[in-house]
Formats: sequence, structure tokens, C-alpha cells
Amino acid sequence: MNFWEWFFKSFYSKKVIAYSRFRPITTTIAYVLFIIFIASIPYFISFNASTVTSIQQLERMLEYNSPNFHLKDGALVWEANEPYLLTEFSEGFFLIDPSASFKEEELLTMNEGIALLQNEFLFISDGQTQSVSYAVLGLQELSKEELIERVNQLQSFLPILLIIITALLYVGLAGLAYLGITILAYLALLVKGKRKLEYRHMWIITAHALTMPVILLYWMDTLILSIPFSAFAASTFLIVFLAIRSIPLPKKRQV
Repeated sequence: MNFWEWFFKSFYSKKVIAYSRFRPITTTIAYVLFIIFIASIPYFISFNASTVTSIQQLERMLEYNSPNFHLKDGALVWEANEPYLLTEFSEGFFLIDPSASFKEEELLTMNEGIALLQNEFLFISDGQTQSVSYAVLGLQELSKEELIERVNQLQSFLPILLIIITALLYVGLAGLAYLGITILAYLALLVKGKRKLEYRHMWIITAHALTMPVILLYWMDTLILSIPFSAFAASTFLIVFLAIRSIPLPKKRQV
């Protein structure tokens, strides 16, 4: 079978997943990178789109008639005693709240908006939060006007920055997948029975068993509803178990 046949049949065929144990380990490593990339496409699109929207939204809100503030040593300095909340924007709310008077749960009920907290920006969109530290962005000593200028400059090289961040996220997700495969492959040794399977066989089988859970569930997690990590592990291990069970036991020698 060619690569695409392996890929599509790994979604549903336990026999193909079991037979994959004969594939080279280098091919399997590349296969894992491929399925992680496919699984991450909706997340990467959503992440990049929300980041661009959030930066543009932040620029508009900062340029609005909001009160003055500044950053010192990477922290927000706000001299007023009460937080500043603006809800006039069609895009959502704008909050300056270094004392964290508003809890994250309260902000999520507002659905869309941006909050400037003591040490970070907090972007809220579609019931999800994304935080960015001032220090990470190199914002140490800035006035409101200087921050607006920095945000304007950021938009000019944002595409390059997003490519770098996306690549780092991909590497992190791939590393997490390899770690998960390694752990599940060790557990799979407990259910192999009398079958002559070594750890490398279990690793390759687990890698191919990951195809359907990681793609289907991660797409669902990004587009529909949150999926716990345990669901990825449990569904993958179940497929590994079924694939192992499809491998015939060695025949007993006749005396």
C-alpha cells in the first residue's frame, strides 16, 4: 500500500493498524508528524485569525478616548482605585483592571473583549481566553501612546511572527504526541498476551492507532466542544487493544 492507503485505512481498519508494525520506524515518525499537522489545521487557522483580530481590536480600543496608563517593569500601573470598563464597542468590551477585580469567569460571560491586567493582555473570544504577557512582548517601560505605536509596528511584521509561533506550537504538539505514544506503547505491552510483539512493534501500532482519535477529536475540540485529554488517550488505547487482538496467537508446536 502507498502512503495514502495507509493513512485512510488507519482510520478504521484494525488489521492495517496491526500490520503497520512491519513499517520502518523512520516512516512512522514522519507519519506522526503528518497526522499531527492535519489534526492541527483548524486550531492553527483559529489561532491565527483570532490573534490578528485581537491585535486590530486592541489598536482601536487604545486609540479610543480611554484613560491614561503606563507600564513599568513589565507591569501595568493604574492610579485609579476602580477598574475601567468600556462596553461601547461593537467588537466587545475593553477593561483596564490591574487589581484583577473582575474574575476570568465574569469576563467570559461578556463573550468578546480585551482586558489589560497587571502583567498581561487577556483576549476573550467565543468563550475562550488567550493571554499574552507584557514581558514576552518586550513591553517594560511604556506609556499609553507608546503602546499604541508598538501595536501599530507589531501589525507590520505580524505575519512573520505568527508563522514562527505556529511552528513552535506545531513542534510542541508533535512532542506531546510522541510522549503520549511512548507511554501508551508501554501500557500496550500489558495486553499483548502471548503474541511475539516487541516494544518497537507496539510503538508503531500505537502511532497508527492515533490517526482517528487525534484528527477527529482535535477537530471537534477546536470547532465544536472541548474534549478532555483522557478521551484521546482512552480511544487510542482501545484501538491499539483491538489491533493487537486481531493479530493471531502463535500456534502451539505439535509434540
